[in-house]
Amino acid sequence: MAERRLALLAVAGLVALFAGGCGGDEPSAAEKQVKEEFDRAAASRREAVDRMVADGKLPPVAKHVLNTNGTLNVNFIDGPMGDEDVVRLSSDGSSGKKLAWDLDQNGKIDESERTITERELYDATLGIY
Repeated sequence: MAERRLALLAVAGLVALFAGGCGGDEPSAAEKQVKEEFDRAAASRREAVDRMVADGKLPPVAKHVLNTNGTLNVNFIDGPMGDEDVVRLSSDGSSGKKLAWDLDQNGKIDESERTITERELYDATLGIY
């Protein structure tokens, strides 16, 4: 749902850019509104992930699923498998032992949670793991 809203905001932003005309130095009211919506959505997403980390629902490395501007970065490990790279225990998720975490919050680390990929971690940040 959140991604769909962001996609709609992106389309609205593009429309606002084209509708605003060319050559103006100041952003139009529509452009400002779209930027504010993006900023609010990004802050909300950062807060949600921070809260899930603080509550122990996600490992600290889950914060890397977000870029500093709040946009999503499902491929935060620069590895050969795209978003299927295995997340590891280092602070950036790229080295060390494989991350094991109870992503589905069922009280135990299932076999599938002993090798977590970037995509699975991303899905967990959206609550769809």
